[in-house]
Amino acid sequence: MTRPTLAHTLAFAVMAVGPSIGCSNDDPGSTASQEGSSETADGIFTVTNDPESTSSSSTAPDTTADSSSGEPSELNCEKIDFVFVIDNSSSMADEQQNLVDAVPGFVESMRTALPSVKSFRVGVVDTDTYPDLGVGEDPLDGCPAEGADCASCDYTLGAFLDKPLSAGNPESSCNFSTGGPFMEGAAEAFPDEFACAAVVGTDGNPIEQQVASLLAAVDPAASADGACNQGFLRDDALLVFLMITDEEDDHTDMPAPQGGSLGEPQEWYDAVVAAKNGKANNIVGLGLIGGSPRFDDCTALSMDGNGAEQSSRLEQFLDRFDTHAEGSVCSPAYGTFFDDALVTVSQGCMNFIP
Repeated sequence: MTRPTLAHTLAFAVMAVGPSIGCSNDDPGSTASQEGSSETADGIFTVTNDPESTSSSSTAPDTTADSSSGEPSELNCEKIDFVFVIDNSSSMADEQQNLVDAVPGFVESMRTALPSVKSFRVGVVDTDTYPDLGVGEDPLDGCPAEGADCASCDYTLGAFLDKPLSAGNPESSCNFSTGGPFMEGAAEAFPDEFACAAVVGTDGNPIEQQVASLLAAVDPAASADGACNQGFLRDDALLVFLMITDEEDDHTDMPAPQGGSLGEPQEWYDAVVAAKNGKANNIVGLGLIGGSPRFDDCTALSMDGNGAEQSSRLEQFLDRFDTHAEGSVCSPAYGTFFDDALVTVSQGCMNFIP
């Protein structure tokens, strides 16, 4: 039996609980009635209360209804902070383009699925500190001796990218409408801004630090006044991160002990939870990673960049989050993954603890 789409189910939730869905219940004038349908605009996103609405191809999770009462669950988040961690090594060109192609549609689907959300911040990081430098002798010291400001955010792991190609040209800019280092998902210019920042290039160091970059990005110190990600991380926002990479994150890679992110999956998880004041419910972990036989379309990573490495440590990290979803980085397109991710993020919004 086919379940209703996520948009269909959440539209039903609006009809069941009235115009005060989620946390945004203080604007009685936000509902415009029409014969046969109505719209609620409780923030930057809009939901149409139309039982025929199929704006998302995702199926709804069973948890959209309270099992004891049968009533739909409410959305509890009004803000989302979304971090994209994008591998910038030489085998990632196709994957980056797939991401650029899929994400704007994902955000459009969220406009329907998450009507309570008023602010949707998006930051992009790559997996090293090497703007367009390629492989250095020391994989943790990518700044040239001269000709660059090595103290700048361009050379800081986990600093959001507001320039194309991992800041390969320090004079370039993606010109975010926010005026800051991150984007606003509701902005009209968001698709173009994301296309600029998310194509991080393929000249990064092949020894990726996927988790270290994420941890640096969500460290509250990085969002402090004057820091590289100033103003990004909010205590009252659902934190969502997506890691897209075709290689494992393993600090035992050569040249040991400097390859990859230091620590173990449990330590990584603990650090992300600590960044959200110990509220694990307020985090959604997403991953487009490699691994066979888990993903039958993912063969071993080849010299020509096809396939992907088995990413057991990244899988263990992601699986520690109660609300998480993983897909194959080897997929020819990412639309299906983002359909599933939409369900997962919606679940995270329901589980959010204000």
